[in-house]
Amino acid sequence: MTSRRRTHGFTLLEILIALVVLAFGMLALARGIGRASQEEMEAFQRAQAMTLAQEMADRINNNLRNAARYVGDYVPDAQPEDCAAAPDLVARDGCEWRNRLLGVDTLDAGQTIGAPMGARGCVISPAPNVYVVAVAWQGVLATEAPDSACGANAFDAEANRRVFSTVIQVATLGA
Repeated sequence: MTSRRRTHGFTLLEILIALVVLAFGMLALARGIGRASQEEMEAFQRAQAMTLAQEMADRINNNLRNAARYVGDYVPDAQPEDCAAAPDLVARDGCEWRNRLLGVDTLDAGQTIGAPMGARGCVISPAPNVYVVAVAWQGVLATEAPDSACGANAFDAEANRRVFSTVIQVATLGA
């Protein structure tokens, strides 16, 4: 007589192997969620930078006679500025844009969140009647450094510096 013992269920070794496989799967899932969160933050900051650059481009377009006076770097202070005392429209636009680069329009528990991290603006004129409005900020994922000089060497690493820019060309009719 041969006695055969039937086994029911799983052995302890099978359960341990299944747990190890499950743990590796969960680690991969956690890593993917973390990366997606970082990429979402990058996209959110890019959208804010695009809005800020377009806002300054609109300000320049609304004051074309003084467009050349907008050229310069716009680095916000640690605290918002009082723009009511600005002597003219260009100065007020610059003051308000620096405040927007600081993110003062949107607050969360007292923290400014209405702008990309460490945002700073630049308006340059590479050619007559051509203006480039750029917003630079601190990214969270390392990439290749941008070609723009806006915000160069102002962040922790050039690979984390991001820049969005838009071009305005002023027509010279009758010239």
